[in-house]
Amino acid sequence: MLFPQQNNFRAVFDLGGYWNLKADPNEEGHKGGWYKNKLAGEVHSIAIPGSWNEQLAEQGLRNYVGKAWHETYFTIPAMVQESSKVWLRIAAADHKAEVWLNGNFVGEHSGGYLPFELDLSEALNEKGKKNHLVVCVDSSLSMHTIPQDVSPESPLYSTPSYERRHLFPATRFDFFPYGGLTRSVQVVTTPKEYISDTSIHSTLEGQITITADVTTDLDFNVRILSADDQEIAKGDSKNGVCKLSVDEPEWWSPSNPYLYTASISLMKDGKVVDEYHETFGIREVRVEGGKIMFNNEPLFMSGFGKHEDFPIVGRGQFRPAYLKDHELMRWIGANSYRTSHYPYDEEMMRLADKLGFLIIDEVPAVSLGFWSNDFDELKPLFENHKQSIKELIKRDKNHPSVISWSITNEPNLWAEEFYQNETSKKYFKELYDFTKGLDDTRPIMSISMAAHKENDVVLESCDIIGINRYYGWYTNPVDLEQAGKDLARELDATFEKYGKPIMVTEFGADTVEGLHATTAQMFTEEFQTAFIFKYLEVMEPREFVAGAHVWNFADFMTPQHFRRVVLNKKGVFTRDRHPKSVAFKLRDHWNSLERIQDDHRPKKPKSGFLVSDIK
Repeated sequence: MLFPQQNNFRAVFDLGGYWNLKADPNEEGHKGGWYKNKLAGEVHSIAIPGSWNEQLAEQGLRNYVGKAWHETYFTIPAMVQESSKVWLRIAAADHKAEVWLNGNFVGEHSGGYLPFELDLSEALNEKGKKNHLVVCVDSSLSMHTIPQDVSPESPLYSTPSYERRHLFPATRFDFFPYGGLTRSVQVVTTPKEYISDTSIHSTLEGQITITADVTTDLDFNVRILSADDQEIAKGDSKNGVCKLSVDEPEWWSPSNPYLYTASISLMKDGKVVDEYHETFGIREVRVEGGKIMFNNEPLFMSGFGKHEDFPIVGRGQFRPAYLKDHELMRWIGANSYRTSHYPYDEEMMRLADKLGFLIIDEVPAVSLGFWSNDFDELKPLFENHKQSIKELIKRDKNHPSVISWSITNEPNLWAEEFYQNETSKKYFKELYDFTKGLDDTRPIMSISMAAHKENDVVLESCDIIGINRYYGWYTNPVDLEQAGKDLARELDATFEKYGKPIMVTEFGADTVEGLHATTAQMFTEEFQTAFIFKYLEVMEPREFVAGAHVWNFADFMTPQHFRRVVLNKKGVFTRDRHPKSVAFKLRDHWNSLERIQDDHRPKKPKSGFLVSDIK
């Protein structure tokens, strides 16, 4: 699916603004035909894109999980409507969306965090007239969806696995279950014959292969443009493929995020009938023994697991915060992050391409749980899992910043009995093979929790092993010497067993900013610093450890639970992006760490960007 683009053949109309919203806790909307006429009754204004939970907390929707009907009106210029196909593109609806235009059902999409398009052409009102758009968003989940969830009414919720872990709102994951139209909503127009998708593959030698999906059997031509818009190669398609070469190619890297542009023109009778411009970078990532090789150099990833979570907007699209987060990561010496635990806004990927950050791109398969040893009974979950991977790769395949696909995070977190068995092995092996079949140019990561350590079945089906570990926090709290020994033992045993590069994808300690102590005290800023640097002390000398991602970049909202005082406080920055004291220590450390190649560092900020040097 192509990112919306306006040019001589395409137009984009942003539907962002103040919409109407009506919650539907009793599920009366479908039967009552709420999609037919203007919403009535208890209707609220809501800013789109955005989550209803933060914006409408005072209207009783802070913890609301369920259906909410969204409504707006728009008009398409008559000239555009007459000559074009008209599409609705929703960049994310968490988690299911049903769409009506002028009372006509036009389509639906299941699965949050990822974009979908619907053809509006037949449902539009006459040219130049106002159109009535209604989107019913359902934020509820089930054991078959990705991510999964479990209802308090479910028998699973009363098992020993859930004792003392009940959350409000009920979730299987430790981040807030925001609902709504959380990213861009746009009307997009294309010609009647158009380019619907494109894939770009390149080699370090400058060989470029471009495929394009088009609506008819038309050919296309391609011009490759340099970063300063100079044509450096051109070619024509043959059987839907165009092969070109670039002399003396400039490689994309964090230190030099050089982007080429492929200008693709769809041809008919010698004339251009559609055009699309896709940026791309020439770079290579592969696994070689116990190392990740990036552009033929061993890679060490410094950075964070993150969340899309901000005051007021919740998970809503927030471009200034996207940029701020990348600049803070640049300042602290990070070169990478993981989209924990779901795909982030595609505008984040585009920003990372431009600024030179490396991304582990994760599907929302968080805290995955199996309820049977019969693989056939898991098929609905498995098919949704595959669909999420397919949609993610379709969206992000051309981004040079994306260097790995993460296909699951902490399966069996809730300790269901149906896990360490042949069914689980089959599930993850088939998922790995499916992902490789879609993209064999990027390594695949699977991320485990601590229960099964090096014996976790998920570690068999990946190219890079990710482990989330909290020795010294959730187990043997405060005892960091023992934590270091436990981590060292597991790292060595895991590499000996699998011979794959390992990343510690989560480690950290909840920290209340401004809380200090002269002795080892959990939740203090001193303990957070000691915890993180004990882990780094163990990880960094081991060459097979390919990266360290601190959990978390910033404090984030969670469901309510006795372990959480409103937020998960493991952030190195507060929720509103102020640094805790460990941030300055990490900045000194990462900016001088010899394991990070110079080419693998984004450009440093100017001196004095923040406090320049605190020892």
